[in-house]
This record gives sequence, structure tokens and C-alpha cells, in this order.
Amino acid sequence: MKFIENMLKVFGGCCASAFLMEILMAKTPDSANLVTFLQFFFISLQGFIFTTKFGTVKPKIPLKQYAFLITLFFITSVANNYVYALHVPSTLHMIIRSASSPASMLVYCCVKKQYPKMTKAIGSVLISIGVALAMYGGAPTVESKGKFIYWCIGVAILLSTLITGAFTGLQQEMLYSKYGKHPDEMLFYTHAIPLPFFLGIYPQLQESALSLSSYLWILVALNIVSQFYCTYSVHELATKETTVTVTFILTLRKFLSLLISTIVFKNNLTYLHVCGTVFVVVGTYIYFDFFKRKMQRPVSLKDK
Repeated sequence: MKFIENMLKVFGGCCASAFLMEILMAKTPDSANLVTFLQFFFISLQGFIFTTKFGTVKPKIPLKQYAFLITLFFITSVANNYVYALHVPSTLHMIIRSASSPASMLVYCCVKKQYPKMTKAIGSVLISIGVALAMYGGAPTVESKGKFIYWCIGVAILLSTLITGAFTGLQQEMLYSKYGKHPDEMLFYTHAIPLPFFLGIYPQLQESALSLSSYLWILVALNIVSQFYCTYSVHELATKETTVTVTFILTLRKFLSLLISTIVFKNNLTYLHVCGTVFVVVGTYIYFDFFKRKMQRPVSLKDK
């Protein structure tokens, strides 16, 4: 029952955040970094008050240990924002990010020298095929060389952030195993320490803030709150479930967001998008051994 409750929290917060973000990006695509900054600021403010008790509580994990994690986290968060301005559709954006499982497997193989099971390898290949089909189906049909080049750059950024995101998860897992699980603390420091980095794009943030209408500011506020709830729920779930379970739930959440996006915003899904989505779903199913789990049902008294 607790597992279902935690899962619903992740689905509710993250789907709401993605839904509001898509509305904002449709109306003002240049405000992505401003929204990210405000998300970081809100989470940092909340953590400073409730987690560090106005700086009186010392971190359980040494601050220097956060350096690599925060760098990866910041690069991944900001880089994803620029994709919206590079003509990459939101549907394709979500489908590519659904390939986080094979990206994590690749990083684990390279760093920990641990080879995956056959089911994970097959699932990873199917997911990669699905992403490739979705990428091809999402390519712009307009004969504009400049637009196609921007699209290619956007896709390259998305694929790169899959790798940096996988390294982020690996580094987080290593810190948890060494210093214990402190999700509230990690949530605060991973958002508070990178705040000065936003000074490098301050003119852009100021321009975006001045261009927003009161209606858009309401959407931004709702997005900030829902993103906080999403991030907090994911950190909380990570302390109670395995990394595989968390990744699977997040993958399902991304596809649910894709479904909501298609229905509400009437995004034009081609047959290649549909085929790619089927490959990703089947690949995820095999990747996490659900066929094997169904076969291993508990033995009842009637079977004895």
C-alpha cells in the first residue's frame, strides 16, 4: 500500500509539472532557464528553512563530495532546456528521455565493469530501436537546412544528457552507499550550490522575467510547486525502493506524460512514433524481467 502511495505521488507531481511545462514552452520557449532557476531557488529556500534549520544543521555528506554530482545535475538540467528552442517536438523529447535505462546500463558497464543479464541487454536494444524510430519520425519535413541542423543539435544534446543523467544516478548511489541515505539533504544541496551558476545567464533570466504576463506567472508558480513535489517524491521513493524500480516508475511516468500531451495538445504522432513507443514499452517490459516475475508466482496450499 505504501508503494502505491509513493508511486502515485511521483505520477501526480511529475505529470503535473510536465503538463504545465509544455504549456509554458508552447507560449514562451525562451523562459525554460528562468523556470529552472525559480525551481532551484524554491527548493533551496524550502531546504534552507526545513532541512538545514537556517544553516544550523551540518550536512551528513561532506560538501566536497557533492561537487561532481552537482556539476552533472546542473549540466543535465540546463542543457535540456535549450532543446525546446531547437525545433525538437515535446513528444520526441519525452520518448528520447525514456531511453534512460540503456544509458544507465551502458554507464554501469563502463564504470563498474558489470555486464548486464541477457534480458537487460535485449530490452536495452529494443528501447534503443524505439528511440531511433521516434527520432526519425520526429524529424522536420520542412525543407529548411537550418531548421534540420538545429533539430540534429537538439537531439544530440538530449542523447548527451542521457549519459550525464546516468552518471548523476550512479554518483548519487555511490554517495548513499558510503554516507547513508539523506534525501532531504541531497535535494537541498544539489539545488542550492548551483544557484550562483545562473549568474552567467542573468541577462537572459531578466529578459524572460520581464516578458512574462501575469497569466504565465501563475503557470510558472504552479509548475514550481508541482516540480518540487515531483522531485521530493522521487528522492523519497529512492530511499525505499531499488534503483531499478524507481527507473521503471519514472519511465512509466514519462509515457503517461506523453499520452496526456497527445490527447490534450493534439500533437501529431506519426506511425513511426507509435512503432517507437511500442518498442520502448516492450523493451522496458523485458528489461525489468516482468515475464520471469509473472512465472514465479507464490505456491498456494492447493498446489501442495
